[in-house]
Amino acid sequence: MKKYNDYTIDDFVLNPSFVEWVKSSGYKNPNDFWTKWVDENPQQYLLVQQASDFILASAIEGENVSDFQVELLVNKTLSTISNIENQREPIQLKFFQNREWLLKLVASVAIIFAMGLGAYLWKKNISEELLLTKINRKLIEKENLTAQKMPVQLPDGSTALLQPNSSISFPATFENTNNREVYLKGQAFFEVVKNANHPFLVHAKDVVVKVLGTSFTVQAFLKSADIKVVVKTGKVMVFPKEGESTENIITLLPNQQVVVNSESHHANQSNVELGEVKAITSNATPSLEFSDTPISNIFQTLEKAYGVTIYFDEKLLADCSLTTSLADEPLFEKLKLICEAIGPNSHFEVVNEKIIIQSRGCNQ
Repeated sequence: MKKYNDYTIDDFVLNPSFVEWVKSSGYKNPNDFWTKWVDENPQQYLLVQQASDFILASAIEGENVSDFQVELLVNKTLSTISNIENQREPIQLKFFQNREWLLKLVASVAIIFAMGLGAYLWKKNISEELLLTKINRKLIEKENLTAQKMPVQLPDGSTALLQPNSSISFPATFENTNNREVYLKGQAFFEVVKNANHPFLVHAKDVVVKVLGTSFTVQAFLKSADIKVVVKTGKVMVFPKEGESTENIITLLPNQQVVVNSESHHANQSNVELGEVKAITSNATPSLEFSDTPISNIFQTLEKAYGVTIYFDEKLLADCSLTTSLADEPLFEKLKLICEAIGPNSHFEVVNEKIIIQSRGCNQ
């Protein structure tokens, strides 16, 4: 009999007692066998987490599993695999170096859970080629486990302000792709860099939000049937995940929103008061004017506008002032311009929910 310490994801998924432990939330019971085993074997935690994801996804009735959930499952698993590949010793990488294991695992799941993820893939005619395409797109996942907004810098310089209990996945680069695509679970405010040749797409549950360069908020928590899109600036197009057509596109302009119910597929488009738009997007005005303004005041203005925290050395930058006009650039573009104005050795970093300004001083 195979030892639990030698288990692969396949073994966990095929073990009846482990499956029952996951489906019955047995991890909440500190006296349960598997709870104790995971506590005693932390080196297996990531594998246990991956297996649990597949089991939970497979427990959902096939008709209710959306494409978005399938993509999230694949993307989350790949993110975890990448972490394991970076952390484990080379001899332990054999299982993960062959990416075809994921397809084999899905097949195993389909056999055990006839109405689960495997059956869903079969019903939707999702080919191995398509699944492999999604698998080979290594995505970065950012999850906000804090109580504050988390600023996330996207590969093209666009900004996503991630709300608590939300996550976003995106590729390391948008190069060599027709679209700039990200995957959202929860809520985020986006400021998108303009690029007419490469549309920016947000996949959120059963809808896709398409823009060229604008600012807007998408709210799509898994526990809610409603998906909300609120536009602050520019033009936004919303359409079903199944595809874009002239019949199913909803176009939103500034101070407009749409609420789509993922169960009834009903969409309600309406105008929104400016105060409500600011509450769900940001307080940033279209143009920020500064005339010989202390740098500390500028950072405070940005903190209030975006609801973020900016850390910097107040003594070091006490004598720094700036005259500038900031328009509709994303937050990170604004910070980049400010840092360049402070001096050649100034830049910013994002650590979790914190924005940290690194500088040697004015003109240094």
